[in-house]
Amino acid sequence: MGFRKDAVLNFNTPWMRNDTLAKVGIAVLMNKLKAMPGVQLASQGFLSPATEGAAFGNIKYVDGKKEVKSNVQVRWGDENYLKVYQVKLVAGRNVTPNDSTKECLINEEYAKEIGFIKPGDAVGRQIEWGKDKYTITGIMHDFHEHSMHGLIDPIAFKHGGGDFIHVALQPQTAEWKNTISSIEKAYKSIYPDDDFSYTFFDETIAKFYTEEQNTARLLSWSTGLTVLISCLGLFGLVIYTTETRIKEIGIRKILGASVTNIVSILSKDFVALVLLAFVIAAPVAWWASHKWLESFAYKTAISWWIFAVCGFAMIAVATITLSMQTIKAASANPVKSLRTE
Repeated sequence: MGFRKDAVLNFNTPWMRNDTLAKVGIAVLMNKLKAMPGVQLASQGFLSPATEGAAFGNIKYVDGKKEVKSNVQVRWGDENYLKVYQVKLVAGRNVTPNDSTKECLINEEYAKEIGFIKPGDAVGRQIEWGKDKYTITGIMHDFHEHSMHGLIDPIAFKHGGGDFIHVALQPQTAEWKNTISSIEKAYKSIYPDDDFSYTFFDETIAKFYTEEQNTARLLSWSTGLTVLISCLGLFGLVIYTTETRIKEIGIRKILGASVTNIVSILSKDFVALVLLAFVIAAPVAWWASHKWLESFAYKTAISWWIFAVCGFAMIAVATITLSMQTIKAASANPVKSLRTE
């Protein structure tokens, strides 16, 4: 997705009416977080790179006679924001913690939208963001700010504070519990009247695909049940067929037919029916999969080998089901079946 999503913890600090006290509280909290051994890096700012919420701004780029107005997704944070999420810069440099300098970063998509074939050429240009002019100091590698259902939007990032805290934990997962406990203690020491509530960033990403996950679970259960019912039906049909042809099987064995020959004769018609079912089902499955994938802007291709594997799997399951009864019937003593004749 273009950023780090594992071992990143997010939480909000409470809103305070006094802006000065709010900034002091966050500054103290950030110093405590950075001093913790279990914290790799901490940042404050706006929401995480990918989230269900978003902020947009009308940004204008003017280059002589050329003027491009765009509705751009905006993010802001301190100089550690990109480092926490490991968002790469393809050109230029990161923003600096200097409030007097109007600097910003844009992503590759926005650089292309304002007319730069090579995104790096946009470094040093200016954009009008609100009432201010910002100099583009770096180009961020494109990342998915939403799920794969939508295209990557133009994004602009500037240095700024905020009440949203981003914490990159050390990779030792065994220590996370202690680290989170330490973060909570630091939080409660500054905001004693507020509950500490946090989320892991990868869980936020997973929520983008809740519907797909639920559908996958439902399909897993329904597919398993369908295969079971189909196998039971096939097994019952094989029993009925072998019982009606039991004397034929006996005669064939007396005339020298091997078990393999008899199993082949009994299974041939059933395997043909399974292949016919596959021929009917495969186009329907391809169409349904294709229609489902159309809801994603970024998607995999439907490869032919998936259907080939499914076809072999169908035949394998059917053959195993058939063999349970056909081998038994073919191996039986023909004298018993012909004794009444």
